[in-house]
Amino acid sequence: MSTPELDKYKVDHLFLLIGENPLPNYVAAKLLVNKGGTVYLVHTRDTEDKAKRLQGILIRSESHLKTIQLWSIEDYESDAHNIRVKINEVIEKISNGKIGLNYTGGTKAMSVHSYRTLFYEEIEENNKNIDKIYKQRSNLIFSYLDPRNLEMCIDRENKEIEKIKIEPNILQVDIQTIFELHGWKWHPEPAKKPEQPKAAQVFAEFHAQEDSLNTWKNWCVKIFRPVTKDTKSNWLEDQELKKVPPLNLDILQCDNSIINALHELGLTGEELSLQTLKENGFKNIKQVCKWLDGEWLEHYVLQKVQEISENLLIHDSATSFWMATYKNPKQNKFQFDVAFMRGYQLFAISCTTDQTKQLCKSKLFEAYIRAQQLGGSEARVALVCCANKKDVLALRTEITNVFSTEPDSQKKDEKIAVFGREHLLNLSQEIADWIRNNEAKKK
Repeated sequence: MSTPELDKYKVDHLFLLIGENPLPNYVAAKLLVNKGGTVYLVHTRDTEDKAKRLQGILIRSESHLKTIQLWSIEDYESDAHNIRVKINEVIEKISNGKIGLNYTGGTKAMSVHSYRTLFYEEIEENNKNIDKIYKQRSNLIFSYLDPRNLEMCIDRENKEIEKIKIEPNILQVDIQTIFELHGWKWHPEPAKKPEQPKAAQVFAEFHAQEDSLNTWKNWCVKIFRPVTKDTKSNWLEDQELKKVPPLNLDILQCDNSIINALHELGLTGEELSLQTLKENGFKNIKQVCKWLDGEWLEHYVLQKVQEISENLLIHDSATSFWMATYKNPKQNKFQFDVAFMRGYQLFAISCTTDQTKQLCKSKLFEAYIRAQQLGGSEARVALVCCANKKDVLALRTEITNVFSTEPDSQKKDEKIAVFGREHLLNLSQEIADWIRNNEAKKK
């Protein structure tokens, strides 16, 4: 989908400067090129792989484009002469059509020198010894993508910048494309539908109560984990888990909310049979163990995101991302708990049933770093945990101080959110408010 505001700035030849994050380049290529147009990916030696990945994705998805060309400036990202020579090589071959430069990516030096090269056209002189004379090149469109406000900014020499909001319905980028742009693939496939959503709901209900949460944690530590994990705290394989006898529930009998939650999951007797739970919708017993030990929260969060997806224009969401490189597809490098896309903006949510502030902070920072790497400055990050109100407030304060440019800033950073135990039962609304608050900051 496009808009009349963007259509008038589409070009036939678009130069894109490839930086560390190719997502803005992808957005520009999707929005700013006419049918039959050509895209020139200007890259350094360091960003060559990113340029090649972007080229492959655009060739596959943008069949209306004529060509997507790679142009290397090698190691001369700060060298005005070499940048001018390389870009002039391309310009000399262009006989007609509107030319554009989107300089969101690349270094500042690349942006400046590319801009100058395109903006000024050299006038041929008979006397080669005199200083060269330049004139302003006509029919040019300069643009950049503003990550703070999600706006395509049209930079005009004699007029104010025109800012065009990229609403979520204008361009929808899926999660897989975000990861592919950075050379990541997932194995196995992430879950698009939450597992056991009804049971996850009642698990959330008793985790919202401190006494019930502590009772459940006590049972997990004393009864559940000792017979389902090895000495290195790894889950046993199914052939071993099948031998685990039904688990004693005496510790839990004092808490009806926990017992009711287990009934929702498939508990039928006085003891908990992992095999019985597996037969109620899990692919194997190992998955049952992971779900009981905390993965239920990821599926609960996904369910809450999907409840608000239609109203908030969330078009893609999933949980359980295990990421690997294309060179080593079977070796997982990192995990993403829950992610969803709104337009081309990535929202990442880290989940933990832990309530200790230090571990919660560690989970949040890891998610923040990964989200920034994948989604750029536009990305938003949240933590859903079981910390109490006091620790949630402390986490928010620490995060604000870490990422603020002002010491001791009390200004809340809406890019990052922390949801604790008190937010679990109203999580859909909390996430919706977080998204809307980010929208309000852009206006």
